[in-house]
Amino acid sequence: MVSAGPCIRAVAYFRAVALFSCCLFSSLVAAATDSGAFRQALDAARNDDWNTLTRMEKQLGDDHPLQAYLDFHRLRAALPDLAPDRINDYARRYPDSPLPNDIRQLATVAYGKAKKWDALLAVISDAPSATARQCYYYQAKLANGDDTALQAAAQIWASGQSRPNQCDPLFDQAQARGVIDDAAIWERQLLAFKANSRGLIRYLAQKLEDTDYETASDWLETLYRDPDKVDNLPTAIKPEQRQQLLAAALHRWAYKDTVAARQWFDEHSRRHGLRDETIRAEAGRRIAWYSTIRGIEENRQWLDTWLVANPDGELLDQRARRTIIEQDWSSAEQWTSRLPENEQQDSRWLYWRARALEELDQSDRARALYQQAARQRNFFAFMAADRLGEPYHFSNARVASSDDFTPPPAITRVKLLRELGEDHAARQEWLWLMWHNDDAKVRQLAQHALEQQWYDLAVQASIQAKAWDVLAWRFPPAFQNDFERMAAAHDLDPWLAMAVARRESAFNPQARSPVGAMGLMQLMPATARKVAKDANLGRPTNQTLQNPDLNIQLGSRYLAELLDEFKGNRVLALAAYNAGPHRVNNWLGEEDDAVPADVWIESIPFRETRDYVQAVLTYRALFVGLHDNQARTSQLLTEKESQVLYSVSMLD
Repeated sequence: MVSAGPCIRAVAYFRAVALFSCCLFSSLVAAATDSGAFRQALDAARNDDWNTLTRMEKQLGDDHPLQAYLDFHRLRAALPDLAPDRINDYARRYPDSPLPNDIRQLATVAYGKAKKWDALLAVISDAPSATARQCYYYQAKLANGDDTALQAAAQIWASGQSRPNQCDPLFDQAQARGVIDDAAIWERQLLAFKANSRGLIRYLAQKLEDTDYETASDWLETLYRDPDKVDNLPTAIKPEQRQQLLAAALHRWAYKDTVAARQWFDEHSRRHGLRDETIRAEAGRRIAWYSTIRGIEENRQWLDTWLVANPDGELLDQRARRTIIEQDWSSAEQWTSRLPENEQQDSRWLYWRARALEELDQSDRARALYQQAARQRNFFAFMAADRLGEPYHFSNARVASSDDFTPPPAITRVKLLRELGEDHAARQEWLWLMWHNDDAKVRQLAQHALEQQWYDLAVQASIQAKAWDVLAWRFPPAFQNDFERMAAAHDLDPWLAMAVARRESAFNPQARSPVGAMGLMQLMPATARKVAKDANLGRPTNQTLQNPDLNIQLGSRYLAELLDEFKGNRVLALAAYNAGPHRVNNWLGEEDDAVPADVWIESIPFRETRDYVQAVLTYRALFVGLHDNQARTSQLLTEKESQVLYSVSMLD
């Protein structure tokens, strides 16, 4: 977040907020809000239609609760010619709003492009978070004679990923001043190698031509393509560069051919000069990682010996998981007992150790561990409870109503913005409230949001306050009527669809993932179009997919289709919803390799999908227990889902 600058310090900030809140709230009580007129004004402001905006502002009056949004666009449109004092005045006028930060971000870019360095430094006093804006900020610092910006430039430079073009002038100055030298370019090339940034490796290689690093740089490109050519490294390469090249080769080789990398590491690496113990430990860990997650039998003895000597928590976790996938219950009991103590007490490993003991005919010890696991509230805790035939442990904390809660002015803005369909802006206002209040106040806000049926905001507040046991905020009955209506149309369990939406978007209709999934149920546009075409619902757009009604309709239909494809098995359908049906088909082994439900879930290769299946099934059990007055037991898996062995034969 961009700094608000010296004009807002702690005491002054809260004093200003208090004064502003008092004055604004008084005006809100008396003022009538014309949403239609404001809609016209906001649209005019966004489109730089100043005549219409002026006319509508006269109609709305000077104290409209959302005036800050109209003022924002006047400032935005005036950049980069806008005097920085105007921005600072705006911040003082609206101290409890996220908009001053937004206009500062825009101003940083606009002033930076225009090279108005003094203006830029007048509106921000600390480095922004975004890399491009950081580079503008440090260029401004350099222009004002602050050479400490050169070291900042070197830190931004040291990345294995490409940097924005806005950083090039800053890097050029740092190179001209010798802060970014050949050694720094080489170090970045090594970082690019580890980040698999092949284009950056080649780009940086050009900068190392005719330098002491040219030969090493050429070999780095070679080893990226063919790490097994490490034996051919010239003896003339300097010892430090040789160590770095050997480490890089093993990093790549472990991924491409784990067995060959392990053999060379054991038998030849010291002879070729890889003697640095820190580098050797890093190389060994990478080989151990791929040996574990790929279940490479040829490396098993080496791996187990290495893990005893290097008890890495993450690798021990994966080694224990491997024993479960292979149903090697004796080894599972052994390796789960070697996990760090805090992990051993997690319901996941309590459950799996109990399962191992159960398979080893140690039922009393298994039951004790199941009981311990069942005291928690998650997938494996509920699985343990089902093994015991006991109810789920919800640990649901009760909260009082917000009758004595006095909403701050931002709440009114949230309400009006949501009514206007400006959900993104409303959410930004809400997040600002979360970040600028203590946990006690955030809890009050969460309860207020729940009572207003702002379910996505209640969930967000519960996360901010870390109110993990207040299930009313975390799992509200959001859009329940819509889910029930669509579920009835598709012979679908509405609680399952709600659980999907809760996991996918936390009930935020405007949610959009980095890969483009849209809305409550996070539908990919291509999937949504196919489902809509089959249902004769026209061609949805990114905008219409953020409509809760359409999103639930298409998402419910798609989930029902997956359930039909996978013979009603929710485990497989949910995995397909997250990772795609073709992957699920590939993950199902042949009939001779069929495994129990819990083992199949644990064996899902993608951690995201593995966690997803567990979370959605858990959320459904919570929704049922909280809102449907059903028994809090045996809700996780159906009898058919839990007793069948998982293989491709399930789909026959």
